[in-house]
Amino acid sequence: MHTNKAQLPFVITSALLITALSTSFTATAETEATKINIEPGLWQYNFSIKTESGELERTMQKMEQTLANIPAAQRDMMKKMMASQGVSFDFKNTSVQVCLTQQDIDRGQMPQQEGCKQNVKQTSANSYSFTFSCDTNPPSSGSGVMTLDGRKAYTGNANFTTQLNGKAEQMTMQQSGKWLKADCG
Repeated sequence: MHTNKAQLPFVITSALLITALSTSFTATAETEATKINIEPGLWQYNFSIKTESGELERTMQKMEQTLANIPAAQRDMMKKMMASQGVSFDFKNTSVQVCLTQQDIDRGQMPQQEGCKQNVKQTSANSYSFTFSCDTNPPSSGSGVMTLDGRKAYTGNANFTTQLNGKAEQMTMQQSGKWLKADCG
């Protein structure tokens, strides 16, 4: 994928967010997948991320401003590109929508960035802990917990380390997810 400097913060941030959000539902392919009993369909993930340096927060604010100022056709192209991967992103409300099929859930293959390995362990009837590491650009690793509220909602948090502008960055993320509807279209 070719990117110019104006697109780079968007690509890095969206990759970080998809990695961080997807680790809540993904088990590593190297071991028996932990089955998480959730509804297939369109899910909305809401999150808040805090970094030690505040760099990501500033980048996201700039991205929101940039998106507001780019031509509608270019903004639509970015939305279509993300939608083709089953993702739509709302910077203003810090949420992302992801389509999960029953086949994805059965295989333990939730939205996941290439180059990432996760390990999910069930810690109680409705709680899970997870660790992940991603050999991506930028690399990241971390851990977290999530608790299901039935098959249509969850809450969780994660701590992870990644690289921003060539420096190690510690991040914390609070998140929640809710099932929106069976049809992803």
